[in-house]
Amino acid sequence: MGRKSHSKQTNKKNPGKDNRNNIIRKELAILVDKLLKLTSVFQAASNASKSWDHHLEINAILKEIVNLETPFNSKAKSGPRQKNIDNYMKWLKENGAQFEGIEIGEFGDYEMGLKAVNEFKEGLLLLTIPTKVMMTEQNARESELAAFINVDPLLQNMPNITLALFLLLEKNKSDSSWKPYIDVLPDKYSTILYFTTDELLELKPSPVFESSLKLYRSIARQYAYFYNKMHTLDLPVLENLKDIFTFESYRWAVSTVMTRQNNIQLANNDITAFIPLWDMCNHEHGKITTDFNNELNRGECYALRDFKPGEQIFIFYGARSNADLFLHNGFVYPNNQHDSLSLPLGVSSSDPLRETKISLLTKLGLSGVTHYSIYKGNCPISAELLAFIRIFNMNQEELSKWSSQGLPGDLVSSDKSSSDAVGADIDRRAYTYLLTRCKLIKASYKKTGGEPDSLHRKNINLLKECEVQILDGAIKFLEQTISQLPTVG
Repeated sequence: MGRKSHSKQTNKKNPGKDNRNNIIRKELAILVDKLLKLTSVFQAASNASKSWDHHLEINAILKEIVNLETPFNSKAKSGPRQKNIDNYMKWLKENGAQFEGIEIGEFGDYEMGLKAVNEFKEGLLLLTIPTKVMMTEQNARESELAAFINVDPLLQNMPNITLALFLLLEKNKSDSSWKPYIDVLPDKYSTILYFTTDELLELKPSPVFESSLKLYRSIARQYAYFYNKMHTLDLPVLENLKDIFTFESYRWAVSTVMTRQNNIQLANNDITAFIPLWDMCNHEHGKITTDFNNELNRGECYALRDFKPGEQIFIFYGARSNADLFLHNGFVYPNNQHDSLSLPLGVSSSDPLRETKISLLTKLGLSGVTHYSIYKGNCPISAELLAFIRIFNMNQEELSKWSSQGLPGDLVSSDKSSSDAVGADIDRRAYTYLLTRCKLIKASYKKTGGEPDSLHRKNINLLKECEVQILDGAIKFLEQTISQLPTVG
């Protein structure tokens, strides 16, 4: 292995272009090494400004890289997505997909989705997608990419990244069997990988701000890692990849995977896959109505509810918070009944009772937990959060009492018997502490004036509105709970 000494045949018609490309490659190699070091050594700090400063350093290097990589970005154009739909639908039918009474339509901010042409009753089979048209990590492992997968531990453990690299390879093959599918994929996405620095900064004070910086940093590190691999390892497949592998192409492939991947069971193995047509369904609250039929070797999608002709057909993506949907799918669902807000909480190193508190948290399996959830709805306080605020607000005598028990299960329960065991005094301190914390967090959310000028900003505003709603619900719950606690005589 090692950096290769041989190179491709010189371009005899334009040797100057080869020389320019070689100079660009040398500059890129220096920048990529800087990026890899910068994204590998950083440890997330409690000071958010340090995370932001670090992000700005990463972003500055990536801007230089993107400018230098412009000549290497794929020039292949498949035309507007809409012009490729007919060929796409024909390809699906020829390969056994069934979707009678369904067509692809455009729905405003949703962009493309599936539209009912016929009336569908709840529970009716809407569409079936055979395995042969799915693009899966198994396809990648059986392709030319296998040689790289076999020697790279990252690809062996992260099937989503494997699928992203495989997608890049297939995108640049004019004869790819998945070309009709690839031709209707978006050119870019609304994931945070496409946000400007100003847009990312507008996420504050949402906890998604830090999560976004972490995700961006992770993708930047992956890009640098694979760039180096492609220009040092002597594998035929990397000769094909390195000429098309840029930050622009990688963030597109990663965003495609994040927004469209699904897990299916093939031969008792959990496989990451793209499922054509089905992955054009947008999200609505409900229940899971999709499954994989092993006997017929196909994915099946049933009607979530009744759909009338002309309506958009939705599916349920699962019980996921808006933070998750925003980060990985690039949208926010305002009526999300499964929404939650992450609170960073911990015991200070200067707390004189720190060791005892940590020991008690450890008994409950919470020693390494740094974030706790509050939920939308009537019961906003998670069991883990309840245990933390109780332990955090105990004095030495109370900590000694609860530490002497085997498994202090009452601390994670809000049942009356458990609350009685914990005592109104501890609970009053615990709930009051959390109430104050929630009010302070809510006060840090500032309203923005005017209409958002981009989909990114619209999603940011929606996300923050949903988080404030969760805080309002928690504040109301905590005030009611405190008012109902018995007075301590």
